Amino acid sequence: MVAIPPKHRSFLTSPAGIQAKSIPAPEGFSLVTSHVYTKIALFFENVHKDPGFMHWPKLKASLEGALNHYYPLTGRLVKGNNGRYDITNFEKGALFEVADSVDDFQEYKRSNFSYSVVPFEEMIAVQSYVSRDSPLFGAKIVYTRCGSCVLNFSFHHKVMDGWCLTQFLALFARLSRGETIEEDELHMYTDKDRKPVQPLPGLNHAELYPRYAPGEAPPPTIQMGPSKKLIFSFERSVMKKLKASVLEDAGQPKAKLSQFDILSSFVHRAIVKARRAPEDSCADMLCIVSNHHQHPDYDMVKYLGNFIMPVPLHNTAQEVLDKGIFQIATELRAKTRSVTVPFMESLEYYFNTSPNVEEITSPITSLARGAVGFSDWSRFVNNFDLGYGPYVRLRSFVETSPLALITVMPYLPDTIEVIIQLDRRSMDRLVTDRDFMSYVKCIN
Repeated sequence: MVAIPPKHRSFLTSPAGIQAKSIPAPEGFSLVTSHVYTKIALFFENVHKDPGFMHWPKLKASLEGALNHYYPLTGRLVKGNNGRYDITNFEKGALFEVADSVDDFQEYKRSNFSYSVVPFEEMIAVQSYVSRDSPLFGAKIVYTRCGSCVLNFSFHHKVMDGWCLTQFLALFARLSRGETIEEDELHMYTDKDRKPVQPLPGLNHAELYPRYAPGEAPPPTIQMGPSKKLIFSFERSVMKKLKASVLEDAGQPKAKLSQFDILSSFVHRAIVKARRAPEDSCADMLCIVSNHHQHPDYDMVKYLGNFIMPVPLHNTAQEVLDKGIFQIATELRAKTRSVTVPFMESLEYYFNTSPNVEEITSPITSLARGAVGFSDWSRFVNNFDLGYGPYVRLRSFVETSPLALITVMPYLPDTIEVIIQLDRRSMDRLVTDRDFMSYVKCIN
């Protein structure tokens, strides 16, 4: 698809960035994060037909204010020695675009903002990282013909993770609402502000993140292929009953399992069943663990960088089907809870002291076809009211992926939305699985 042509296009610079000239890019997990963008779309409905709804010059000014705090987003990545980067060229700025669309917002709404109706690829300002001149941040405001709006963002993942992204959006929203921001709230917490990370004795991090000499790393075991994205909506009351039933059947009604543990295991099992893979084939579950809030340094909630890591839970297809929902959920909880702050900091030490981080291979690349990636966005519930009322819906956007991807979106009052991206044949079988679909409220 061709992007909707902008009627306004500019690059937003930051006085703080211009003054800094050049800074080291984030270390730790950012060193082994690939050149991908986290891309989201926020949908705002112009209920009262206000001609000044989501006034873009005002939003642009608020974005400039937020970017002056998060000024690394206005620079460019420049590769240095041993796979490390600096952020420089701040005069080039972050990309900002405004466009008009002939689409009807109500059509988006009737489809529950589905991927088959909303032209996400046309709306996103920065699709992919193509060169050192690629912006690290892009924003695009797209007005529909009725005056409603889709606000699209792209954040380079080497600069910030999902939690940091929400902090940026929260600051942007507060500035847009005209709130006063205290000076101590604007301190950007970076690697140089942290206490030096320390290794844990007896751990061999090369088992999870092995090193290979240039040209000797094994090729990825997963190949790209066409996939399909659908939004599965579950009533929260139905999911609560499922959780109670699973715990009761296991004879452990008071087991400490979260709704996400049960939901992840339930969806994972259904996908493994739909794939009809050989019994001994890979059916690993890859969950993203974030520990910002568990860190004893409270300022880590303001950390600019990545403090998340992928955690693989290994099982074959037959093991997933034999173990059932309760056992897989229990294994998932134990696996994710084993990732402590000291463990993550020890892993950061391994990355930071590596002679060449390009020799380190992520566990994602070693996963075989059949693995399923899970990402929990349900905790990213913030007040993103920009002064025009709260957003109607949030959607993430990921291009075709070799992994099956499951994203749990921010919870609605009575509904849990789960975005499933899966190869087309397996998706067709999933939506005809009567047992699975008996829990699904609707599909979009």
